[in-house]
Amino acid sequence: MRLTLLLISTVLPPLFLNTPAVAGPQAPQRWYKERGYVEPAGGRIIACHGYGCSRRLVLSVDGGLLSRASGILRSAQGSPAAERQALAEVIRSYTAYLAASLGGKPDVPGSPPQMSGVHGQMDCLDETANTTSLLLVLQERGLLAHHAVEHPESRGFFLDGRYPHFTAVITEKRTGAGWAVDPWKKAPGQRPEILPLDRWRQDS
Repeated sequence: MRLTLLLISTVLPPLFLNTPAVAGPQAPQRWYKERGYVEPAGGRIIACHGYGCSRRLVLSVDGGLLSRASGILRSAQGSPAAERQALAEVIRSYTAYLAASLGGKPDVPGSPPQMSGVHGQMDCLDETANTTSLLLVLQERGLLAHHAVEHPESRGFFLDGRYPHFTAVITEKRTGAGWAVDPWKKAPGQRPEILPLDRWRQDS
């Protein structure tokens, strides 16, 4: 068994290995560096599209979008559950804004293989990078009262019968419980899935 695991880790590239999240305040930023992506700076996000962040767009979330996000989140600071509901609404608006900014055919949910490389289409890596970028901007502005942004996580690596899939992750500050923030199955302008990380890991 040990030899088999060694061979798997040697043959498969890192994309297909289900690695645990890295803890620590710089963990999300390290994920960008590991993949050669660009982390957000101030209100500027380098939005990924085309699958695997093969295409990029400089996007500003200052102004109207951030102002609306601030109002929604500040009114939902009563509990972690309320904040997650508010985050779902903020991300819904963000994905609509991102689709409009990219132009062209709106992103098709679930990243069909035939859409790889197409302008404006996003696979789970693009979605994870874009969602994590927004979450980091919100966190830097002090708009997350109950959650912290974490290193994205993955599940599946072919040999377990599941296609590799990534998600943005937040943790509840009080309990340490992890939550997946995953818009991958949703069209732009729809609310993302926000569900317990353990449950997300078990999905196919």
